[in-house]
Amino acid sequence: MKKHLNYIDRDAIKLLPKTDLHLHLDGSISPETVVELAQQQGIDLVAVSKELGIGELETGSVEELEKKIFKETYDNLGEYLVPFEFINVVLRCKEGLHEAAYRLACDNFSEGVRYIEVRFAPQKHWKNGFGWMEIVEAISEGIQKAADEYNNTAAIKSGAEPEFKFGLILCAMRMINENMGDYFKYLYELHVGMDLQNLSSMASMEVAKLTQMAREEGYPVVGFDLAGREDGFPAEVHREAYLYCYEQGIGTTCHAGEAYGPESIKSAVKDCMARRIGHGTQLFKKRNIYHKRTDDGSKLSKSQRFDYVRDIVEWIAENRITLEVCLKSNSQTLPEYRDLSGHPFPFYLENNIRIALSTDNRAISRVSVTDEYERAIDLFNITEKNLKSLCIGGFKAAFFPGSYVEKRKYIHGVIDFYNKTLEEIKATNK
Repeated sequence: MKKHLNYIDRDAIKLLPKTDLHLHLDGSISPETVVELAQQQGIDLVAVSKELGIGELETGSVEELEKKIFKETYDNLGEYLVPFEFINVVLRCKEGLHEAAYRLACDNFSEGVRYIEVRFAPQKHWKNGFGWMEIVEAISEGIQKAADEYNNTAAIKSGAEPEFKFGLILCAMRMINENMGDYFKYLYELHVGMDLQNLSSMASMEVAKLTQMAREEGYPVVGFDLAGREDGFPAEVHREAYLYCYEQGIGTTCHAGEAYGPESIKSAVKDCMARRIGHGTQLFKKRNIYHKRTDDGSKLSKSQRFDYVRDIVEWIAENRITLEVCLKSNSQTLPEYRDLSGHPFPFYLENNIRIALSTDNRAISRVSVTDEYERAIDLFNITEKNLKSLCIGGFKAAFFPGSYVEKRKYIHGVIDFYNKTLEEIKATNK
């Protein structure tokens, strides 16, 4: 098959303006940074490993973390999520969060990612003496420091290139336990007899309210997310938090269809009115409709399954709900996609679904935005039109920390820069 974009190589991808809208702070901190922050804070990583039962560390070296925590492969989503609690131990103070956020932003900006939305679960970072706004402030200031440095160029100051910008997304958790930090430990202790669903619903509402409070304080908080294990922890439990965000005009996204079927995605977009979906990999998996029944209680027929999925696909496409697609991450959490050539990515394009190509977790997945674009070009033989839709679509889907007029102006500048840069690439490489 002839490659459509044979003039686009890795260096060319880096030149094009891109976004990363699905970017977890704690999953994007390198082993080197974890070790460095632990040393600065006097944290014994070997002791942490034993206490949490994660990694079975013996030395706590960078090399050992790369082998036992930041692994090359994972058996499933559950195993993939384990390292986060270990990493978050060094992210519960201002200095740790500030430095981690700064380095993450630098990593993105250095590969031509012009806009990022960094997401984090504030309840995982909270501890006595380190409050909610301090958490938001530390991360915001860390990224802003990087943006100021990268925006201090003649090309950006003159308007020849678009600025580096960012927003923050606060995450609530579907599934919680007392090992996820002090907040959840106290939540368990103070609410005797309450089940996990009620506790997580209560906690998610607190995150939604914090999202609005941070916006009112002037921080670039642009969205609310629900993350964590889907199976047995449905999004509709958190409908109150999503309705609150809807009423406040807060952008909403939701992890759905990553390791559970179309029903999870439908709950996110219809019960919770999410404007974006994290992953959505199971969207076309008709055989993975587990609970939906007909009026008489029987399982859906083959044609009914087809109609059920088609309804969701049409709803997503017509309402311009964006899928935050993370290819490398999907290959690690879903065994069936070890070979990504079978990924539903082409079906998203075929059904005119907006895609925001993202990394998920730069460190845990050992991936960059450039890697993801290179992967999409090589695996799916996308066209020049597809490439532009991917790059610009991310900016259009952004929740953006400004007015609609400001967003449109910024996007127009990005499009002009994209067109100019692509022509220069073609002139050089063809």
